[in-house]
Amino acid sequence: MKYLDIENWKRKKHFEFFKKFEYPHFNICTNIDITNTFRYSQKNKMSLFRTVLYSVMKCCNEMEEFRYRIKDDKIIIHDVVNPGVASIAEEDVYTNFIIPYKPSLLEFLTEYEKAAEQAKGEIVVGEKQKGKDDLIFISSLPWVSFTSVTNPMRSGYEDTTPRIIYGKQFKQNGKIMMPFSVQVNHCLMDGIHVSKYFYKLTEVLSNPEKYFN
Repeated sequence: MKYLDIENWKRKKHFEFFKKFEYPHFNICTNIDITNTFRYSQKNKMSLFRTVLYSVMKCCNEMEEFRYRIKDDKIIIHDVVNPGVASIAEEDVYTNFIIPYKPSLLEFLTEYEKAAEQAKGEIVVGEKQKGKDDLIFISSLPWVSFTSVTNPMRSGYEDTTPRIIYGKQFKQNGKIMMPFSVQVNHCLMDGIHVSKYFYKLTEVLSNPEKYFN
């Protein structure tokens, strides 16, 4: 972990501008081609949710802006961010658990199994996330192919944890598509950064043999 030099940051004016907003957050939704990752997951008998989650987190960790967090009016740059996942624990009730991120797919899937096993029988709603800001909040809506979505956010500019949601895949022009929502704090990044994130995620999901092995 280190601190960003705000005084010499090219976005200093933007940071100072948006920190005055009560709700300085924005959201972008788009559909991404997951055809090759879908086929890879089926071929290797892997969970599509988990392979997509790995891809999502790989891209978050490779983009510095997704590792920025505001604390005491300073900007922290985390070395690694980890997924804080919302998952169904019992009928219509979800629980939260945290998975240590690993850059290798197989290592990440092992960590997922451990975290999911430890979370069994527990209903956790944010308790283990309290005080931790090295997270990306992840949710899945496998029941619906949404076109827009919003997340609950705390008012004020210090809520800087990105929220990512992905939904039910669907077929379009011979491809398998999946809706993605990315919600972030405008103090720390702009639309161009989220667009670059989507380009990076598309690259990974389109080339699983290259990035998953």
